[in-house]
Amino acid sequence: MNKWFLFLILASCKVSSFTTIIAPNTSFQSYKSFRLVEYPHQINITQPEYDNQENRSLINQSIINEITSWGLVQNQEKSDIMITYTLLIRDMVDTRIDSAVVYKPWVDTQQDSFNYTEGAFTLIIMDDETGNVIAQSQLESIMDRNPKKFKSAIPHLIKKMFSRIEDEVNKHD
Repeated sequence: MNKWFLFLILASCKVSSFTTIIAPNTSFQSYKSFRLVEYPHQINITQPEYDNQENRSLINQSIINEITSWGLVQNQEKSDIMITYTLLIRDMVDTRIDSAVVYKPWVDTQQDSFNYTEGAFTLIIMDDETGNVIAQSQLESIMDRNPKKFKSAIPHLIKKMFSRIEDEVNKHD
C-alpha cells in the first residue's frame, strides 16, 4: 500500500525550471523591427502529438503577438532583432529500486519505473546586426499526458516568457 502511495505522489509531481537571461544594458526601445526565424518544417518523429506543424504555427503566432505588443513590426527582409526558438520533446524513464529490497535478505531484481515525457522550449532574441544574444528564456517541464493541454498552454507559456524578459529588462533600467 505504501509503495503505491509513494508512486502516486512521485508520478503527480511536475518539476519545471524557468530561466531568463538578459544581456547587460539591454533595452528594446531602440529596436523597431523583428524577424522570426521559422523552425524547419520537419515533424519530430518521436513525439508528433506534441511537436507538429499545427503547434509550431501556434508558437510562431504567439511569438509574433507578444513582440508586436512591444511596438515592433515584423520585417523578414531587414530587421533590428531576430527571434528564434527550439523545442525539444523526449521520452524519459525514471527507475526506482523497490524499497522493500532493504528489508529482504535476498537480491530482488524487481524495479519500479516511472515513464514520462519531458519538454524544453528555448526562446532566443538576437541583435540582427551584431548577432549577439540579447535575451534568452527557457522553460523545462514534464509534459501533460494529454497533448491537447500542451497546445492550449502554448500562448500562455509564450506570454509568460516575454513577461519574464520584460521584467528582467526593467530591473536593469
